[in-house]
Amino acid sequence: MAHLTRTALWMVVVAGVVVSTAACSKKTPELAPAAKAGPAFPQAAALAAATASDKAAKDGVGGDGKLDPNDPKHGARKMMGLDVGVFVDGVQASVLRYGDLPSMPSETLEGGAVRYKLYDYLKAIGVAPESVKSVHLHGNGDRIGSVEGSELLKDKNRFQFQFLSGASGAATARWDTGGLKNEFVVHEIRKVTIYVKKASPLIDAKKGCHVGADGACTDAVPYASGDAVKGTRIYVDGKMVGFVKRRALSDALLMDKTADGDQKYNVAKLVEGFGVDAKGIKAVELVAGDDVIAHAEGDKFSQISSDFFFVLPKHGHGKIRVHVPVALQAAEVGTVDKDALVSSIQIFKSSKPASRELSVISEDTDLSVQLASNTATERN
Repeated sequence: MAHLTRTALWMVVVAGVVVSTAACSKKTPELAPAAKAGPAFPQAAALAAATASDKAAKDGVGGDGKLDPNDPKHGARKMMGLDVGVFVDGVQASVLRYGDLPSMPSETLEGGAVRYKLYDYLKAIGVAPESVKSVHLHGNGDRIGSVEGSELLKDKNRFQFQFLSGASGAATARWDTGGLKNEFVVHEIRKVTIYVKKASPLIDAKKGCHVGADGACTDAVPYASGDAVKGTRIYVDGKMVGFVKRRALSDALLMDKTADGDQKYNVAKLVEGFGVDAKGIKAVELVAGDDVIAHAEGDKFSQISSDFFFVLPKHGHGKIRVHVPVALQAAEVGTVDKDALVSSIQIFKSSKPASRELSVISEDTDLSVQLASNTATERN
């Protein structure tokens, strides 16, 4: 049995090498037939499956029986690196992942694959497509595919993307690059840099990347300024208005302390601190990774605002843990108020949230937040 297990693992490693080698190419492969619809909660379900697999193999499980997200053999590694930074002239403007996707049009293909237009995405995050000089898509090995602003405007329907697992997974570019200024195809997108006022940086013709001072490919963000977005993100109608930084929280947010002695902070005042007028809020959603774990209509949010709180876990890089009342959670027998890690708070004033089922708050939804990593840690 041990021999068979080692053989199976060796086959997986070989398959991984083949997939990595084919990650970027000149030609976009055809999509495989879509699988049947999966569980209602894709992110949590995927993590649960990974957890079960690891436990069965006794691989990546600590002595306390808990999964270690730092173990490279851990099945949940598939959930790492999904926080794809989107930068406009060097300043982070959003994160490209399913859980952070603005309310925007989509197209469902025969077989069930869902695609989104790059043109619509730019508009949804607050970037006027008509003002764009170019969009650079950074892939594996720092290789870069790109779209000129003129190319985007000429054929708005051509440039589309989707997510590997439908409602989760890495964002992937799904367009034919034939005839474009840059014909290199990036499949899994690791970072997006958009140039509006700044000049588009040169992509080395031979290496297909941005080149640093040492002549080697670099993953640094051109014109980068400001802090890397690591804390819980705040969105209003799809546009990121800020993110949580422990040192930037004002005393106005302070409440009392929890029974464990943790400082409470008010969620409503956190939102107001980013210039969001509580009046006119239609809905608020809390997102963990790619799962919506709480929803409140505007009147309900206003009703609970005085008692709605979060705490800041140590070494959480600004990721907040929100105390979620039962009324905001997925309906489940025996549900009680729960504390949940949150990767983003979505506020809707002029738009409506997409129709998505609520996921049950669990260790899996917490893990999806812990595993998320920002793609741009280097600064020029």
